[in-house]
Amino acid sequence: MKIHKGLVTATVATLTAISLAGCVGGSGNAGTNNQPTGGEPSGTLTGLFFSGFKDTYEQIAADFKKKYPNVDVKFDYQGGDVGALTMTQLQGGTAPDILTSFPGGTKTDPADTVVSLAASGRIAPIGAPWAKDVPDAWKKSVNYEDKTFAYPGALQPLAAIFNKTKIDELGLKIPTTLDEVYGLCTAAKSKGVYAYSLGLGDPAGPQMLTYSQLGTLEADQAQFDADLASGKKTYADSVWVDQFEIYKKMGDQGCFGEGALGRSRDQAGEEVAKGSALATVDVGAALAPIQKKAPNSSFEVAPMPATNNAADTKVVALPGFVNTINAKAKNPTAAQAFLAFMGEAEPSVTYANGFASVPVLPNDAYKAPKELTAFADLIKRGAYQPLGTVQAEVQAQLNQTIQSLILGQSTPRQVAEKLDSVYKK
Repeated sequence: MKIHKGLVTATVATLTAISLAGCVGGSGNAGTNNQPTGGEPSGTLTGLFFSGFKDTYEQIAADFKKKYPNVDVKFDYQGGDVGALTMTQLQGGTAPDILTSFPGGTKTDPADTVVSLAASGRIAPIGAPWAKDVPDAWKKSVNYEDKTFAYPGALQPLAAIFNKTKIDELGLKIPTTLDEVYGLCTAAKSKGVYAYSLGLGDPAGPQMLTYSQLGTLEADQAQFDADLASGKKTYADSVWVDQFEIYKKMGDQGCFGEGALGRSRDQAGEEVAKGSALATVDVGAALAPIQKKAPNSSFEVAPMPATNNAADTKVVALPGFVNTINAKAKNPTAAQAFLAFMGEAEPSVTYANGFASVPVLPNDAYKAPKELTAFADLIKRGAYQPLGTVQAEVQAQLNQTIQSLILGQSTPRQVAEKLDSVYKK
């Protein structure tokens, strides 16, 4: 699986124009600890994490120290593009013991992805007991050549995020079929609001609706990726065209409200928070900022129907950040112990709750919050799809071309043909 990391991190980092400003400094592996591999963990353990989740990591670190009191945890937290910072530190020999990375990828990625880092020998395999429990669907996100190289973290949805308080107030229902989606658009307009606030003016916004519905429309994402690579299929003769037809119809029906083409993803979330729109379609990381803006409202994550058979609907799920171990870690024993600890039941729940996500590793101690109950149930039942492979060039073209689709300047098939024109076999 390879979707650009900006999609994974959602509101944490946008697809483009990610700045490294203020990122450098403090996290280098400057400690003097050199504990040999093996034995009881001790010494200094360093790590680099995204600052937006500092409280979560700090809680896990505090619990870790209760188990391993001889380890001095010195983590660094940085904002901006933490993946780029990780790569800079690896190249400069200043990377800490534990790294923040992105799932999956390819061997040729010039980026902070698990496969790229493992293939180039920059991260070490993990010997944690939980490695055998990584579900098959997510092994390629954290494994390379049958070895596990990353703690898989938690799954976030790529789905609709509804203002449940508002939709209940208006006497409307969350749709479970495609016709109900169109019906919700009509009903919302009649009540002075609109149904789906999409960030169509955001560099990473337009793709969200497409990916959320392809999880249902494309039965086998991996096979489609393989057929695309071999030339057996093109975007123009695939279900992508079907999704673009849905997209166009929703636009024509006013589902996205006025000014959608100039709206950012943050603005889309604000519209949902204040109840001007009933939902947005985004990754799960967008939920927390919406909740913060409307603390007295309740929200619910639901899959985006793409057919009129509710039983067909699958939710798209994707791991967010993952954590890896620097192959040149100065304290590999403590690093291995920390990532093994993260996969234990209670730390895994702390992690999932902090990220408003569902643990990748099966965990009976986890109980989903109300807003994620439906998503967690779909994951448990296997009614989900990982994201397929989308090349960065195709992704950029998609985000650019959806605007022309909504404006009526391109047909659904022409949008797909433009994707084919930039796809690299």
